[in-house]
Amino acid sequence: MSEKEISVAIVGGGISGLVCAARLSQLGITNSVVFDTGKHAPGGRCSSRYITVNGKLHIFDHAVQFFTVSDQRFAKIVSFLNNKKAVRIWPGRIVRLRVDKEPEDVKNMQVFIGTRGMQSVPECLSSLVHVEGDTWVSSVLWDTVIKKWNVNDRWFDYLVVAHNGKCAARLMADSGAPEIHNLLKVKFGPVLSPHTHVMQLCSLWVLLLALPHKMALSYDAAFVEHSDISWIGNNTSKYSENQMECWTVISTKTFAANHKVPQEFIPPSKEKEVTRLLLNGFAEVTGTDRKTLTPCFTKVQLWGAANPLNVLQGAGCVFQASCNVGICGDWLVSPCVEGAAVSGLALAEVICQHTKGERKDVGLKNQLQPLETAAIGAFPLNKHLFFNPLK
Repeated sequence: MSEKEISVAIVGGGISGLVCAARLSQLGITNSVVFDTGKHAPGGRCSSRYITVNGKLHIFDHAVQFFTVSDQRFAKIVSFLNNKKAVRIWPGRIVRLRVDKEPEDVKNMQVFIGTRGMQSVPECLSSLVHVEGDTWVSSVLWDTVIKKWNVNDRWFDYLVVAHNGKCAARLMADSGAPEIHNLLKVKFGPVLSPHTHVMQLCSLWVLLLALPHKMALSYDAAFVEHSDISWIGNNTSKYSENQMECWTVISTKTFAANHKVPQEFIPPSKEKEVTRLLLNGFAEVTGTDRKTLTPCFTKVQLWGAANPLNVLQGAGCVFQASCNVGICGDWLVSPCVEGAAVSGLALAEVICQHTKGERKDVGLKNQLQPLETAAIGAFPLNKHLFFNPLK
């Protein structure tokens, strides 16, 4: 079978799945399909909300806030995205913020964002691959006779699981690949359980708010030390210049655990309570009089499966050679855009080698390791500045 005849089903249209599909195509395996549940666009956590407030469209980054570049392989992807006008450097001032303390600058960190929200990144990547959006993959099954995967009653030579959480674990439970299923089992909580042998994810509440006037702040975004809030970011600073300011406020892991509800059915009373508490925290950390903080728009959502507290470091991906199935995602490298992309690249290259006769497992025996990062993810630093990804 030639590379062009080989078919690959990729479940998950986040950064890792899109990069995996694009790299497979580069390697000659062009018959891949990315299945994504997004109704509007792929992207997973790397997505944005486009919301009209007072007659004008505003951009809010509601999950991934920015990314950094430290890996040369990822730098090539960023260079491509820059050439397509999908990313740019954000020169905004990012600080560390504590109540009643002067802001401290975050130094030596070159920050990248999308040009029209972080959504620009997956939108550009998806132009390279075949994506079937608004599609729920309800069943996958490895056929041991014909050596193929049945995915929603369609046949594929390879299966890639490019997402995690309860849905991924349920999907693989009766798939015929128990080792893969075991790796996808998941717990949730704000603090890593001692001696845990499964992936653990935290949850985060996200508040989007628009203020009718600009705030007199000396910074554009902040990592926050506060009981309720871990991050505040000025989307207007990123994407537009007008009198209104649009902010993203992200809770701490502990706050999210204390206010956990089913993210698909948030009770109105909880929505109101969380909005009030996060606005109170926003006012406190920015030194703003809460009485004068009167948003003209708010929207709150629970980011149920936010970031991993442990990672399966080592190989960058997982692959079980006996049944043509692999996993990619940031939790196999580092919880960030770069980690997701590097994992997607790694799995594509493993699959390509498998098609050429290299029948070996990758990452199946690796151990999960604790990882401490900011609540909103990791930001690897390029300390040596040995390349400019925008050249």
